[in-house]
Amino acid sequence: MSRCFSIFDILENPEHDSFFQSFTVRKVEERGIVCDANTIGNEVFIVLSGELRVYLSYEGREFTVFTLEPEAVFTTHSSMMVVAKKPSEILVTSIKNFSEALTTIPGLSVSIIASMGRGLANTVRIIEGLVFRDVKHRLIHFLIDLANERGCKVQGGISVTMDYNTEDIATLIGSSRQSTSLILNELIKGGYLLRVSRKQLIIRDLGVLEHQAENNDLPPPLDWDEKPVRTPALRYGTGGKARVV
Repeated sequence: MSRCFSIFDILENPEHDSFFQSFTVRKVEERGIVCDANTIGNEVFIVLSGELRVYLSYEGREFTVFTLEPEAVFTTHSSMMVVAKKPSEILVTSIKNFSEALTTIPGLSVSIIASMGRGLANTVRIIEGLVFRDVKHRLIHFLIDLANERGCKVQGGISVTMDYNTEDIATLIGSSRQSTSLILNELIKGGYLLRVSRKQLIIRDLGVLEHQAENNDLPPPLDWDEKPVRTPALRYGTGGKARVV
């Protein structure tokens, strides 16, 4: 996001110190609940650090709507669950105080609109995926978004460090852990992805995945030449003669 719309610039401006004294800093441990469907409080919070997961829960199933990262703004009366994916800090205030902030600090409203726009875009993308794409396509779109947001060019492709385990990814794309794991392994075995460690993947050719996302087919990786080669085995039969198997 452009720095001219940064909420942190507004929070750190000494001119606004007296106003933001009415806000409370709250630390949330990993897996700590910020709010749920039964929360009565009518508050607004700004994410200062960490990462929060916003999701719906129905009949024992969970579906992640989007995640909140630093500078994101959300409310506690959304009827959705908000839980910390990692230790986080949030700045909390009442709706009344926040409304006063919007009228007192004009730049704040621009930052809020930008934050809400990102959240809405994520929600629309998830809905489109559920309606028009199968699990494989949703996973590939997730990997593309991840590469564009935090990917790093390395020899052999784009390296992506993930804070998500398979279950996390499954909830983000609206699938089961088993299906997500199966498709992820298929992409690795096919040479489209290279697993470096438990939390690091290399996307061999982002253009190939983007082509698949647009055309709903998955051509061979353009530069993948490290397919496993089957080595002939020798088996000895009677009489000591070897034959290839």
